[in-house]
Amino acid sequence: MSKKLITLSVCLIASTTLLFGQQKDAIKKISDTVISLDEVIVTANKVEQKQNTTGKVVTVINAAALQANAGRSIAQILNEQAGLYLPGSLSNAGTVPSIYMRGASSGRTLILINGMPVGDPSMISNEFDLNLVPLNLIERIEILKGAQSTLYGSDAIGGVINIITKNKSIPSFSGDISTGSYGTRKMNAQHSSTIGKLNYAIGFGNESAKGFSSATDLTGKNNFDKDGYRNNNWFANINYAFNQNWNLKAFTQQTSYNADIDYGTFKDDKDEKFNNATKFTGFILKYKKEKTVFQLQYQLSTQDRQYKNDSLDKTYTIFEDNQYAGKSHFADAFFSKSISKNIQWISGVDFRYGSYHQTYISISKWGPYNDNFKDTFQYQTALYSSLLINDASNKWLLELGGRNNKHNRYGSNQTFTISPSYKLNANIRFMASASTGYKAPSLYQLSYNEKLKPEESFNTEIGMEYKTNPLFIRAVYYNRTIENGIDYNYIDYNFFNYIQQKVNGLELEFNWKANEKNNFSANYTLMNGQETNQNRVTTKDTITYNYLLKRPKNTAGIQWTYEVSPKLNFSMAARYISKRYDVGGYAAADVSLKSYTLLNAHIQYKLNKHLLLYADGQNLANAVFQEINGYNTMGRMLMIGLRLK
Repeated sequence: MSKKLITLSVCLIASTTLLFGQQKDAIKKISDTVISLDEVIVTANKVEQKQNTTGKVVTVINAAALQANAGRSIAQILNEQAGLYLPGSLSNAGTVPSIYMRGASSGRTLILINGMPVGDPSMISNEFDLNLVPLNLIERIEILKGAQSTLYGSDAIGGVINIITKNKSIPSFSGDISTGSYGTRKMNAQHSSTIGKLNYAIGFGNESAKGFSSATDLTGKNNFDKDGYRNNNWFANINYAFNQNWNLKAFTQQTSYNADIDYGTFKDDKDEKFNNATKFTGFILKYKKEKTVFQLQYQLSTQDRQYKNDSLDKTYTIFEDNQYAGKSHFADAFFSKSISKNIQWISGVDFRYGSYHQTYISISKWGPYNDNFKDTFQYQTALYSSLLINDASNKWLLELGGRNNKHNRYGSNQTFTISPSYKLNANIRFMASASTGYKAPSLYQLSYNEKLKPEESFNTEIGMEYKTNPLFIRAVYYNRTIENGIDYNYIDYNFFNYIQQKVNGLELEFNWKANEKNNFSANYTLMNGQETNQNRVTTKDTITYNYLLKRPKNTAGIQWTYEVSPKLNFSMAARYISKRYDVGGYAAADVSLKSYTLLNAHIQYKLNKHLLLYADGQNLANAVFQEINGYNTMGRMLMIGLRLK
């Protein structure tokens, strides 16, 4: 990024405090991105409902909020939400971020795209790589916290993140182009239109960055090379309305990227690369009439990953090629109907199938080595049902649900959900829940140990919401216990069910629209974790750790948004992360990572009714910190872009 571009970005951000206007806003304001309990959501119970009609803790990141964070990644936006921490989101582009919701380990938060799970069966814990969903594909995000396995099955121990992609029906064209620090370039375009009963949306995007060294250089020689990143993506959606009740949606989406990576913690590598590609194809058939809904959906997803090192940079390794191919089928059919004035019934069945194949080739000073891992698969079927019960005054709401899951490897298991809520008056609502969750062993883990049992969790929470026209406050206390948690055993080098993990915490969210121009928001998360596991130093005994690796005990954020004029909006934010522990190395004591605070800002200016100019700044104070021991994070990051509508 040139010095002129940096100067322009800083001037754009700084100058906003000097500009004032009195007219009403003619464009979507950043302050419109506040929490609204009148939002219509679909994730809480799979059917459309207002956010204030569920006792579950749901956060919505709407289209306006996503636009107000243009220039960032989806992982960076999620990283600022209460109860979420994503180490890797601020690392070099191409780093696969972990997702920790309420302290649940990686792979224990279920990622959905348009309501359908998208885990990668070739990953160790069936995780999903958020790099495969660029921001330009997303319309909105719904975050549902707490164990949600009753409706959504395996992996929903910490909660669910439902990424809803763009699917506009009105004729439109939009595009975005931006450039910034570390040689970052982004561009995308979307088009939608209607032909009779059919509407469609198509789009593509491209991202690239020269980046910086992923690994930390302890030698002080500053000769580690930069690790670049390149991403290409496209999507196509078609909707056809047979009549006012029946609708069919077909979709396909593909993302592929390649990233330069280093050899490991504190170790450079000049020619090691990582390629990742995924494709989703499927359909959703929906019937809706008054309070009756029937939906049938299917999705096929494929994943292809490759780690390749063909460098002479390491004297003992000449060549390495590690390839993974994964495939997932998901089918779900559910029915929702009002069986009386105050009772809504939801019932459904789903089927999940996953398989993967792996090949490995290496040449080193010890000679050649080949390994061809045979195809392996697993599948599971489930029956689930839920009741939503209101009293006549609509003050009480009770959600009851249950699920029976049958797995071809380990057999059957059951989960339940009990979630009551009560409206004290028009402004105050109390909610609580008790629920269980589970995580099936991944194919990768089962390939080592077929005797693994599913992880099982018990989750409770209690909370309160207060909402008036200018003010929103939410406070939630949660508690979770996980039994049979799966981890890697360094005694016999195999996966095993460890004893127990306990987590409890507090989430506070605050939003105040002080007037037409000023909006303030803040959040705070306290997370206490305890885990009984193998001793990471001796590897010979069991020990209880009073912390969870990579997860901070305290996180906090604050944001101020200001409407400078009808054409100009500005926001400033700060994010605090307390110290964490990370692995110090094999048979070494865990290391403490220092706390840090990030200062961010965003500005958008409407040039005319079609063009919008924006500038985004992250880590403006250029704080030096680590998310993962041995790896670098970004310094000051500035992006400037132009959006066409």
